[in-house]
Amino acid sequence: MLFHYGRVFEINDLAVDPVFQGRGIAKTLLERCIAEMEKRGMAGVNLITGAEGFLPEFYGKYGFTREDRVILMGKELR
Repeated sequence: MLFHYGRVFEINDLAVDPVFQGRGIAKTLLERCIAEMEKRGMAGVNLITGAEGFLPEFYGKYGFTREDRVILMGKELR
């Protein structure tokens, strides 16, 4: 899911089917997405991802850092 709010872009739910993981698909998708945003003159990119496992480290390789200015809130219904 990709959204943009003026000059800031948001990536939500970048995922690769487990059958195809480990082939560099996520790397290619992310690199192409970032390149396109830079080409279009976007001022920034926000990314929503899980805090567990390898995901924070994976995105950190591309310059993403933890954001302290926003809070993700949720509500369980069951």
